[in-house]
Amino acid sequence: MSKQRKHYLIDRSIQVTIASKILVIPFILLTCFSLILLFFVYQNSVFITQISGNQEHLIEMFMSTPALMDKDNQVVVAGEKTFRENLGILQSIKNNNLILLYCAIGITIFQAVLLFIYGVFLTHKIAGPIYVMRQYCKEIQQGKVPKFRPLRKGDLLIDFYNDFIQAVTTLQSRK
Repeated sequence: MSKQRKHYLIDRSIQVTIASKILVIPFILLTCFSLILLFFVYQNSVFITQISGNQEHLIEMFMSTPALMDKDNQVVVAGEKTFRENLGILQSIKNNNLILLYCAIGITIFQAVLLFIYGVFLTHKIAGPIYVMRQYCKEIQQGKVPKFRPLRKGDLLIDFYNDFIQAVTTLQSRK
């Protein structure tokens, strides 16, 4: 029967080191992607600000032209409405750029956290057998004969573990 462990950080130094190294790639990608995205978001914001200013100037120009000041003229009313709608749309685009940037950063951080947790979980399957063998080594150093047990289902290093047991058993039989 396999023994169940409740602690996933068995060998903290090995597991955290490996899990942390797994995070390097997402953080490099996050930095590159964020810089590219930030560049385009900034450029788009500048363009939108310029367009918004141009729209305002156009409205002022139209409103100061006597022929276009006639509020009963449907062309003037439709043009003013369209200009104001465009200003709202441009502001929405600007806001969407920022939301996109924040979402990209958030998703990448979430991905990094998941990869770290996965790294700890994966290294648990390696650190577990190593931990068991270290305990056996301590028992042997104390002059005790260890009672070997099978590894948990899903553990890695099974061949190494079996070789370790075979080596200890061979040494004990030579005494």
